Amino acid sequence: MIDRTGVSRAIKRSYGAALCPQWLEQCAKHIETELGQIVREGRGVELHLEVQIRLVLEQLLDSEVGESCYPGLVVDADSKRVRELPGGAGAFLQIQEVMDIGVSKHGMWEAVREKEDFEQCGIRPSYLPARDEGESDGVFTAGGTQHSIGEPVASECEAYGEREAKIPRSVLKVELTDGKTRISGVELTRIPQLRVELPIGTKVVVSGGRFLEATGMLIFSGGCIRVLGGTPLHYKQHTLRARLESLLRIGSHLGTDGSVNAHTSRDG
Repeated sequence: MIDRTGVSRAIKRSYGAALCPQWLEQCAKHIETELGQIVREGRGVELHLEVQIRLVLEQLLDSEVGESCYPGLVVDADSKRVRELPGGAGAFLQIQEVMDIGVSKHGMWEAVREKEDFEQCGIRPSYLPARDEGESDGVFTAGGTQHSIGEPVASECEAYGEREAKIPRSVLKVELTDGKTRISGVELTRIPQLRVELPIGTKVVVSGGRFLEATGMLIFSGGCIRVLGGTPLHYKQHTLRARLESLLRIGSHLGTDGSVNAHTSRDG
């Protein structure tokens, strides 16, 4: 059902990812098993090449890049650093870390906590999709009750409804890998697709930028990086809050009322 050669070539051409044949075979068999079940249920299945590419790409984004792809970065033999990116579509890479180097880590941690409090009140922030049809029609939930947009909400969450919690944004630094080699990159100008909240394991395509001779750091700006998405399951626990708490050496425990009491070294 899955045209292994056609899909592999198309993904290499569009995303710069050289798929490992063993991974592609397992992926294709998984997809074919799922499609076989649909066929047995009497539902039609379209398997144009574009559909096959999309199905494989979905699996690729949630895979570990070192298991699904051949390394795409070339290390210079003399400097032991990556000096240039591959041509064509660019380098298919995985985010191993993303952090804002222009913002206090402690301040960011407090902003993340405030944002989580906002969400726990039951008010859906604008950056999140609606949970159901009602919310998409201008209805939101606060304090366990549905309200129309503009309707007063007399609850302890009202203050949060008046202002959405925002995570500060300055200059992002990312650690990227092709599964074998790591490189660091810093944005020269703000790239809207890059966010500090991006999950670890997110896949990107980097097609441009400039490596600094002294440090090997990649400097990139808008247009040279595409964020594709995806998160391998084993990275789910590495949320922004968890990473910040690790950096700040923050320990927390539940109080008698179920609230979180945090202790921080305030290193950030």
